[in-house]
Amino acid sequence: MIEHEVSDIKTNMATKQELEEVKQNFTTELEDIKANMATKRELEEVRNRFTKEFEDIRTNMATKQELEEVKHSFTKKIEDIKANMATKQELEDIKTNMATKQELEDVKNNLMKELDHVKANMVTKQEFVFLQQAVLETNEIVKKIEQNMEKHERILDLLSRRSIEHKAAISSIRLIKTT
Repeated sequence: MIEHEVSDIKTNMATKQELEEVKQNFTTELEDIKANMATKRELEEVRNRFTKEFEDIRTNMATKQELEEVKHSFTKKIEDIKANMATKQELEDIKTNMATKQELEDVKNNLMKELDHVKANMVTKQEFVFLQQAVLETNEIVKKIEQNMEKHERILDLLSRRSIEHKAAISSIRLIKTT
C-alpha cells in the first residue's frame, strides 16, 4: 500500500526539475517579451491572447505554496514511513538472532528431559518425612552408642587399673614367696 502511494506520488507530483523547467520557460518568455516589447496596443493584443493561457495555467497549475504544502505533507509521510519501517539490516539482524522452530523444539525437549530428571531424583514429601524420622532415630541411636562407648571406656580404664594393681600384687606376692 505504501509502495502504491509512493508510486502515485512519483507519477502525479510535479518535480522540482519540472517546476524549474516551467519557471525557466516563463522566465525565458518574459525576457523575450521584455526584449521585444511592443506598443501598448500590441501588448494589449498579446495580453488578451495570453490571458486565457495564464488563466488556464493558474487554474491547472499548483502554486509554490501548494507545492510546498504537498511537498511538506509527503516529506512528513515519508519520514514517518522511514521512522516506522524496519531496514533491511534490521530484518537481517532479526533473522540472524531469531531461533528456528526446530531450535525452540530442541530447547523445549532438553528442558523437559531436565525436568523429568529432576522429578525422578526428587524426594517426595512423604519420603522426606520418612527420611527425617530416620535421621532423628539415627541421631538417638548414635547418642546411645556414644554414651555406651563412654561407659565402656570408663570400664576399660577401671579394668586396666585393676589389671595393673593385680599384676603389682602378684609381683609382690612372688617376691615375698621367693624371699
